[in-house]
Amino acid sequence: METDLAAVAVGVLTGAATGFGQETVAAVIRLVRERLAATPRGQAALAEVDAAPGDEGARREAEAVLREALRADHGFQQTLAIHLNMSPTHMNNVVMLNNTKMRGSQISLGPIILRKPNTTAGLLGLATALVVVAALLVYGVLQLAGEGLGDDEADGAARARALSAAEAVQMLPGMTDLPGTWVTSRAANIEGDSKCHNAGAEFESEERDSSGSSDLRVQYATYACPDTATATTGFAQLTDEGSNPADRKETAFPSRTLGDQSATSSYKVEDEYMAAPGDIGSYLTWRARVGTVVIEMHYGPARDNVGSEKQAEELMRLMCDRAREAQARG
Repeated sequence: METDLAAVAVGVLTGAATGFGQETVAAVIRLVRERLAATPRGQAALAEVDAAPGDEGARREAEAVLREALRADHGFQQTLAIHLNMSPTHMNNVVMLNNTKMRGSQISLGPIILRKPNTTAGLLGLATALVVVAALLVYGVLQLAGEGLGDDEADGAARARALSAAEAVQMLPGMTDLPGTWVTSRAANIEGDSKCHNAGAEFESEERDSSGSSDLRVQYATYACPDTATATTGFAQLTDEGSNPADRKETAFPSRTLGDQSATSSYKVEDEYMAAPGDIGSYLTWRARVGTVVIEMHYGPARDNVGSEKQAEELMRLMCDRAREAQARG
């Protein structure tokens, strides 16, 4: 997997790998550039690729550096793999049949791996077998869906279930999902994995205040937990700790309840020594639990008619809806 990841990721960086969505391309390029720029050898490789994207030697060197980084950092490997699997891909020797992959001489259908025949007759026989297997799988899924469910669940009611790391990342919105005009300042990625899969993302608004500045940000941190009990405990801990990026004391802020549980607080960064000009203003922190998912959102700074409580609630409601939909798809 490391070799494929490195080659495809550098292909995305140079434009050689096509078929990915805009969000995926932006996220992968950001991840690859940041990781290559972390070492002198990587910086040199990145400079060569930027200067000559089509140079095979430059690409191979960038792939080698990235491959070392993937081996050394499993979290980075997992994040990059998740991003590359989010959109349909067009890679050499790979054919996508919905969720079925044909790579080289192997075909993988979930846990089933078949060998690709070398003859035309063999390929026709395999195609027929795949149709039968797919039909059996669909039939089995439908049977399982109908068994063991109460009337409410059979009618499509949302269920609280544990999400995978990939689902935790995919649950986060992209910049085109957010109301208004935003740009991605930190692409969706896995940030930690203990009891709960911790995925996060950050966006910057392009709306400008009276001075021409655009400092409004929304930062999401989500925790996809194995069960509701863990999520409930995690929500309580986050709410009690009341920590925020500015390390300021929070005060309770009245708001509507979103999800199964929610709590809102506010804090302010004053124009004081060591405070960055872009951080000065009022902030809202919203925490919620939706089934097995805990969400923490930091929103601000709101100032000069840029940023509002209404917009903050809309952004948090969007995240709660996405968490509910992700669990309902199981």
